[in-house]
Amino acid sequence: MIDNPKEAFDAYLMMPERMPSYPHQSHECRHIEQICELVESIDLFLFDGYGVLNVGTSAIPGAVEQISRLQHLNKAIYVLTNAATQDMPALQNKYEQLGFNFKLSQIVNSREVMLRDFYAQVTPADLTIGVMVPEPFRPVTSSFHEVYPNDPKFWQADLFLFLSGQGWNESLQTRWIEELERRPRPIWLGNADLIAPLEQGVSHEPGSYTLTLPSSLFSWVHCYGKPYAPIFEYALAKAFDEHGPIARNRILMVGDTLHTDILGGASMGIKTALVTGSGFLRGLDADAYIKAAGIVPDYQLKAI
Repeated sequence: MIDNPKEAFDAYLMMPERMPSYPHQSHECRHIEQICELVESIDLFLFDGYGVLNVGTSAIPGAVEQISRLQHLNKAIYVLTNAATQDMPALQNKYEQLGFNFKLSQIVNSREVMLRDFYAQVTPADLTIGVMVPEPFRPVTSSFHEVYPNDPKFWQADLFLFLSGQGWNESLQTRWIEELERRPRPIWLGNADLIAPLEQGVSHEPGSYTLTLPSSLFSWVHCYGKPYAPIFEYALAKAFDEHGPIARNRILMVGDTLHTDILGGASMGIKTALVTGSGFLRGLDADAYIKAAGIVPDYQLKAI
């Protein structure tokens, strides 16, 4: 079990072949105080959620105000989140409760991007889908027979949708691996994060159970969420449709995790900003982690 950011960071370092390639660029990381310092050079802002806008159920101090300033400047703003437990209307409501004013069209979550491809590639027929997601957020699909971990039929499902680590544990993981080794099946990963920051400690996300699978099983995994391309491609297509073409060097991904937000943004050829004060790297030496990872953001700030 991955229990803290250091362990998660070490795990990321052990799986470079399972992540997008980093375009090694020779550039320095510029330290800034607030995200609004970049309004003259950035037209499209892509914000991670956890660790950038909020931690757990609390908005990060100053985040609501900074987003409001960008909105008043008519900047294009989207939230790119790996929060796959909830659908986008539920996420919009969550951000409203936190004090943010995002339109539904400004939220892109890995769940919706994954389901778009899932429906396009998987034929319902008589398939049984094993779904890992808490009860309040079931069902996930509209035309498949879903079973859940408390159902004995779950283990013989034809394929799996892994959307949430809530309720999953090492015992279930051990049995799941045993069942998959007996009969490998497709796994659709809706959240590639290993952990997410909470007010106290971290949560264990689906990536910690899937990105770490043995190689023979990982080959069956369809990965969604940052750092993988589909969520970025979907967001950029949406932004270009709504705001017109925007040059890659005027697009910024703002996140708290080097191996998801920053790696994903860099692999798409856009600029990146690493937030260090409240998320993955809170209390840690960010510069040391940047050096160890070899992933260099364009900007670094404690909070947006």
